[in-house]
Amino acid sequence: MIASLKAKALGLVVGGLALVSAYLYWQHITTQRDAYQAEAERQRSRAEILQEHQQWQRQQIETLNTAMAERDRKLSAIAEDISASTAALDQLGEQNAEIRAWLDRDLPVGIGDWVRELQRPADGDAVLRPDSTRTPHQ
Repeated sequence: MIASLKAKALGLVVGGLALVSAYLYWQHITTQRDAYQAEAERQRSRAEILQEHQQWQRQQIETLNTAMAERDRKLSAIAEDISASTAALDQLGEQNAEIRAWLDRDLPVGIGDWVRELQRPADGDAVLRPDSTRTPHQ
């Protein structure tokens, strides 16, 4: 009888240990699941922030591209105007000896400094212009 009670008690203890082990394993698994879900949510939030930042950067790039295209159009128009003026001056020099002599002269004192002063950037002007004495069409 004692042996049968010991066997039943041992069975109950083993069954109880099995139930406690199963409960503890279930608790461990649910804790891990909750941690993974929290990490996944954090990563989703981070991804949303990164996508918003990427969209903002794309808008900035589009704005800069538009500004650069406008700048290129203006620079092209200025270059065409300079070329037309230079061609007109060259043509005048070819047609008139007095004008040709005037065009071949050195610049008057102060004109070179004045032109260089015009090339210095104004307040807020981020365009650096060359500080050279050569003419633009050369």
